[in-house]
Order: sequence, then structure tokens, then C-alpha cells
Amino acid sequence: MLTKKMISCIYLYQKRAVAGIQDLSEVSRDPVALAESYAEWKCDEILVYDLSEDDASHEESIDLIREICSAVPIPVIGAGHIRRMEDVKKLLYAGCRQAVLDYDRSDNVELTKEVSLKFGPERLLARIGSEQMLEEAAAWLKERVSGVLLTDVSALKMAVRVSPVPVFVFPPDISLDKLMEILKLDNVGGIAGKLVNDNIRELEAIRGLCVENGIQAENAPAEEMVQAAFTWQELKKNSDGLVPVIVQDCRTDAVLMQAYMNEEAYETTIHTGKMTYFSRSRGQLWVKGETSGHFQYVKSLYADCDLDTILAKVVQIGPACHTGSYSCFFNEILSSPDGDGELPHNPAKVFEEVYGVIKDRKEHPKEGSYTNYLFDKGIDKILKKLGEESTEIVIAAKNPNPNEIKYEICDFLYHMMVLMVQKGITWEEIMEELAKR
Repeated sequence: MLTKKMISCIYLYQKRAVAGIQDLSEVSRDPVALAESYAEWKCDEILVYDLSEDDASHEESIDLIREICSAVPIPVIGAGHIRRMEDVKKLLYAGCRQAVLDYDRSDNVELTKEVSLKFGPERLLARIGSEQMLEEAAAWLKERVSGVLLTDVSALKMAVRVSPVPVFVFPPDISLDKLMEILKLDNVGGIAGKLVNDNIRELEAIRGLCVENGIQAENAPAEEMVQAAFTWQELKKNSDGLVPVIVQDCRTDAVLMQAYMNEEAYETTIHTGKMTYFSRSRGQLWVKGETSGHFQYVKSLYADCDLDTILAKVVQIGPACHTGSYSCFFNEILSSPDGDGELPHNPAKVFEEVYGVIKDRKEHPKEGSYTNYLFDKGIDKILKKLGEESTEIVIAAKNPNPNEIKYEICDFLYHMMVLMVQKGITWEEIMEELAKR
């Protein structure tokens, strides 16, 4: 049996969250805040449906979807206003795990083949609203998409019978018994839409009911699904009865902060998936991000060799430090003047250092600086140099000496970083984008 998912939906119209495809009345929260609240209540994924009527509005929605993807630690599915390959690309590059092709548009049926060849069926879902379309598409769905969003519940029996990929249902307001009947069906991958949104605060209870009915639900109650390898009693505590915790960003490996846990904080962290600590100054538990919204979602917990320190790898939402800094560790005490030994372990640091020098040149111009010459000449000159350097790479690649390629790539990267600084793009943003792909 499939592990069942519960997918919340956000409908975007003119940069607002609205009630639904047929109901454009505004909901109470802005789209990003709404997505954060759905993630808080532990839906498994969020489907963001863009109801834009023109390309300009669609571009604004893409920016909002990008914000949502950055703000929540769970997968986001992008849908709506897909007319061509480029629309799918924009959704995926904005950070969406998958994109939805709406089969109410006949041209999307043909587009599926082209898009699945480029991005892979696992990045695509098909939205189907009728038995006729489901029957017509059944023969080739598996080759082109990884799931079907079924908006017509009356077609569910047929969908379970003929669909070669999991079916995600948009059920109406139904009883819990009827919901369990739907989730017990082998080919149903989960539920989505208004039912999930309206019962967002009850998802934990619904998952518990799934467990009672022998249904495997994603993010089922932790007691049923997660067992920590070490109990609190097995960990070695300090003189205050606490264990220090070092927190690391799972995406960048940066050390973010250090805090402490008592037994309650340890158990709460394991059971909720959100980093929870014990405040020594206040003498009470605190959930990181409870007031700021800068939550830390657990990806893994490790104990050191002595079992007296915990390393937490987390998805960090926003800055980790109360000062607004990405990391609490920004006060340099001492650094090696030559940096010997750092390069082999973290070559990406060189990018950050060179970027920092280029940014400093822009903020504090230096006479005779080539970098300042480029900034003074403006974007056209920077782009011209970038184009020239890319051509030099192509030419170097035709020569037998690999060192030439190395030199030309370095020149290209330098000019690319000048462009990044000019446009206000950071290496962190580039790394995050690469990680999404």
C-alpha cells in the first residue's frame, strides 16, 4: 500500500491567496504566511495553483512561489498558467518539487511528452477532471507523469482501476469513515485541497486514525514511526543536567548556533521535528522561531563519541541569530593570515572570498581597480566581457592543454561574480538554486 500524503492547496490570484478556482474571495493571510502556517500544522506538501490570466501576473506569481519554496521546509507543487515548456521550467527553477499539467487544456496533453523527456516523469503530475480524459490518458500516463490529481471524485473507482500512477483525490467535506475508505484504496496516494485546508489543525489526529485503520500515512504520529537511537538517559549531561547542542545548516554545512537541551526539549524535538531548547536564563523550554518565525526543522541528530554533545543538522528558515545574522558565529577572534589548510576542505570558500572583495570594491571604490572600471562602465560592459570570456572557454577547450581551460574558466567566474554583485545575487542563493535542481 502507498504511503498516503495530505496536501494543502493555496490558490494565487493577483498576488493574493484566494478561496479557490471558482471563488476568488481573499483569504485572511498572505500566501507566504499561509504556506508557513500549513507547514506548521504538518501537511506533507503544498500545492500552489496560479490563477493568473496573463503572463505579467504569472511572473509575479512565480516570484511569490519562489518565496513560498524558500519559506517552508516541505515540498511545494506548482500548478496553473502552464502553456509551454518554459512555464514548467520556471516553476521547477523557482523551487517546486513538481509541476502540474492541467489536462482540461488539450494542449497540455501534448506538452506532457516534451516536458517529461526534459525534466523526467517524476517532476510532473497531471490534473484530470473527467473519466473520459482519464481513460484516454491511462495508456501513457506512467511514461510521462508520476501521479494524477483527480478533481472529480465520482471518477475515483475508475481511476483506481485504470491509472498506472498514484491518484491524489480532492474530496468534498466527507465523514472520517468515508475518508478512511478512500485512503484504504491501494492506488490512492493521498488527499488534497479544501478538505485538507479546512482540517489543517486536525491532521495529526487524522494520521492517528489512519494508523488505527492499518493505513500507512506520511508523517504519522512519531510514536508509531520514529524511535530515537539513544534515550535521554543514555546521554551524558553537564553539571546542570543539560546537553549542549551544536546546530548546523544541512544545506550549507555552516555552523549556526549553540544551545542546550533538557530531557523535555530533547523529547519534544524528536516528536515534533522542530528544534526545541532549554533556556538557562529563563529556566524554560523554547521552540526556535516561535516568536520570529525562523524555525529550525530537524533533518538529523547525531551524538558525539562521548555522548555528551548533540550535532543537529537542520533546515533553517531565515536567519539563525537574534541579531538578524545568518549564523551566530560572526565575531572573528583569530584567523590564519594565509589560510593554509582551508582550501582542500572547502573550495567554495574561495568563491565567497573573491565575491567579498568584488562587493567591497563596489561599495568602496579603489583608484586603478579593474573591478571598479567594470562597475563604472555599467552592465553592458560587464555582459560584453562575460560573453568574451565564455567564448575563450570554448576556444580553450579545443586545445590539448587542459590548463588553458582552467585559466579561462577562472576569468569567466570572476566576471560572472562582478555581474552577480551588480545584480545583488549571492553565492548562497546560487547554491540553494543548484540544490533544488
